[in-house]
Amino acid sequence: MTLLLAGCASSTIPPPSYHPSRPPSAQAVKEGIRKGAAEVKLSGGLETSAVRYADHGPGSYFACLRQSDPSASRRPTYSVFFDDDTYKGIQSSVISEACEAEPWVPFN
Repeated sequence: MTLLLAGCASSTIPPPSYHPSRPPSAQAVKEGIRKGAAEVKLSGGLETSAVRYADHGPGSYFACLRQSDPSASRRPTYSVFFDDDTYKGIQSSVISEACEAEPWVPFN
């Protein structure tokens, strides 16, 4: 039994090193915003915020997203998540993300 356990412990492959996620590129953000808007069926003009670090959610970075039509009675706000240049998903924005306090810019 001891020989079997010793054989498992003598692996020469080092554990993978940790590489923190980096912010997504401008092109990846543009593509991710389009994917997210299509998923939640947003149409018309869109507004986004700057990309920020996320300490929760499906990705390490996120940008806020909403429709730009001011005549809409209710404009839900969403968070679009990324890891590096990979789109990770979209969800309704939560209070801790503070999207309401962010400066909004039109999305092209």
